[in-house]
Amino acid sequence: MEKAGANVDSTTPHSNEQLAGDFGHTPASQSVPTIVVVAHDRPKALERLLDSLRHLRTPQNKEVHLAVSVDGSVTATLDVAQRVEWPFGTKEVIARGERMGLHDHVLACGDLSAKHGTILMLEDDLYVSPDAYTFAMTASAFYASQEAIAGLSLYAYRLDEYQRLAFLPLDNGYDTFFMQMPSSWGQVWTPDQWDRFRTWYDNSPSVPDSRLPAPATRWPKSTSWKRAFLAYLIDTDRYFAFPNRSLTTNCGDAGEHSPRATTNFISPLSEGPRRWRLAPWQRDAIRYDAWFEPMPDVLASKLPDVSSDDVTIDLRGGKRPEQVDTAWLLSSRPCSAPEASYPLLLQPEALNLDLQGQGNFFHLGPSTAFGEMPRAKHRRLIEMLNGEITHQTAVGILFDRLTRRIRRGL
Repeated sequence: MEKAGANVDSTTPHSNEQLAGDFGHTPASQSVPTIVVVAHDRPKALERLLDSLRHLRTPQNKEVHLAVSVDGSVTATLDVAQRVEWPFGTKEVIARGERMGLHDHVLACGDLSAKHGTILMLEDDLYVSPDAYTFAMTASAFYASQEAIAGLSLYAYRLDEYQRLAFLPLDNGYDTFFMQMPSSWGQVWTPDQWDRFRTWYDNSPSVPDSRLPAPATRWPKSTSWKRAFLAYLIDTDRYFAFPNRSLTTNCGDAGEHSPRATTNFISPLSEGPRRWRLAPWQRDAIRYDAWFEPMPDVLASKLPDVSSDDVTIDLRGGKRPEQVDTAWLLSSRPCSAPEASYPLLLQPEALNLDLQGQGNFFHLGPSTAFGEMPRAKHRRLIEMLNGEITHQTAVGILFDRLTRRIRRGL
């Protein structure tokens, strides 16, 4: 029997059309999120983002407030924020005189939820789909009552953030799933969601690095609000709700945590119009952990002989041995005593569990029987998930990269 979810209709071609479908006209009790833009010293990027926001589909007969917060009161950035017209409601520009840094600036912008209610936060290097607002408004309301949900993402990962491996979530017919990963490239928080995080954060909890993915431990505590929120999700067993199709994309401009521009996190935008089906929250919903791995109980039907409480999932090979505290391990790392083996022929990777005995890329076995991931096998994992490239193309990419670095050094 199909589980009950919710439909969000964004099929209208007009930029300011009302939501339809199960929600009808926006009820008075449904929050109309305030858009909060986090900006510093990227005036061209800010202008690009604000221009994309002018094409949003917003609810009829409802004003949408826009707040642009400029860290350090950079003159060129303030000029853009003040000059751009906002067609959907009121606009305020918050000039923060002293440089706060991204960590404190995001926390201060999140605290605006106490004044404005639900907020849709966007950093200035993003670009949004016209359907971003309708999705944000209805999906945040749909999940607001679930304490296990810590926020809503507008961004859908094309590559995982740690190993740059292609990431495709399992598909159960819904347009959302859940992951123990904070969204920083377009996120929505209700006041309650933000307050729960702030209460946890202000109590200064100590979450050891051993509980975090290795790359996340290199995010500086002093400047990365995302590291703190990741620790919060893991420590309190909460999740973000993610869309399968992205409503924002990261344009990759250089910034505080990225000294060089990058294309790694450009994600295909959902341009709609489409009717979204929101997955209900429940423990057997599609859920991923902080390593972009399916939760064990999500794969229970594919591993009938192993208890979900007794197996760690490490298909992408990113978990350190000390992070495996179960008797069994399912991993791409080599295993000296596998109970079952699987190929890598299908994506998402978990689908290969239906092909037991047809290959030796993944193994299920005692956790003590696994070794380190060989570099050659990791490179093969990259090739098989991200796509093979020819030798000529590989050499050309290395040459182009070297040329760019030389030019930057001149």
